[in-house]
Amino acid sequence: MLRLDEFLPDDWSAEPRNVRTYEHSMTVANAARLVASRIAALDPEKAYMYGMMHDVGKFYLPANEAYKHPRIGFKLLETKHNDIAEICVSHAFPDFSDLEHILSYCHGDKPEAHAVCELLSNIKHDLYIDLIQFCDKVSGIGTYMTIEAKYDWYIERDIMIQNDVTLRYLETLQSIKKKLDKLVGYDLYALIGASQNSKEPVRKKVHVDGRGCSLQ
Repeated sequence: MLRLDEFLPDDWSAEPRNVRTYEHSMTVANAARLVASRIAALDPEKAYMYGMMHDVGKFYLPANEAYKHPRIGFKLLETKHNDIAEICVSHAFPDFSDLEHILSYCHGDKPEAHAVCELLSNIKHDLYIDLIQFCDKVSGIGTYMTIEAKYDWYIERDIMIQNDVTLRYLETLQSIKKKLDKLVGYDLYALIGASQNSKEPVRKKVHVDGRGCSLQ
C-alpha cells in the first residue's frame, strides 16, 4: 500500500511546519476512516489514504505559497494515482463553481485560480471528495472542532474575513455534513467528538517518528 513518506522530500521532518501538516493529515485520515466505516459505498482504508495524502503539496512549497498546494499535490500524483490527485486539488473547494472563493483561497493569484478551475472542471464531485472536505475542515492536530466553531476560529484569528464568500463556503460545508449525516444515520460531530468551542486549541501532541505512516 502507499505510504505518504514515499512522496515527501527526504528532509521533510526538519521543518516544524511540515511536521504539523503531517500530524494534521493523520487527524484527517483517522476521521475519514471512521466515517467511511459507517457508509456502505465507501472503503475505510481508501478514505484513510485520501486523508493522509490530501495535503502532500504543502511539503514542496514555502509558507507564503502554501495556497498553491492543491494544484501542486495534483501535479505530483496525476500520472500514477489520479484518484488521489483529484482529492488533493479538490479538498479545499467545497463548491467547484464558486469562482470568488477559489480566487480568495488563491490569495488573489489569478493564474493560480484559473489553473485550479481548469483542473476542477474535469473532476466529478463524488462522495470521497465530500468526505475529505468535511474531515479536513473539522480537523486540527489530534483534535476535532465543528465546522461552525472552526469558521469562528478562523475569523477570530484574522485567517478568514466574514463576508458573502466565506458565508457561502460555510453553508456549502454544512450541506455536505447534512448529506454525510444522513448516510451515516448519526450526527458526525458526535461520532468524531468535535468541540463546539472556537476558543479551544486545535493542536494536541501527536507522535510522528519521521519514518512516515503506512497507509494500509
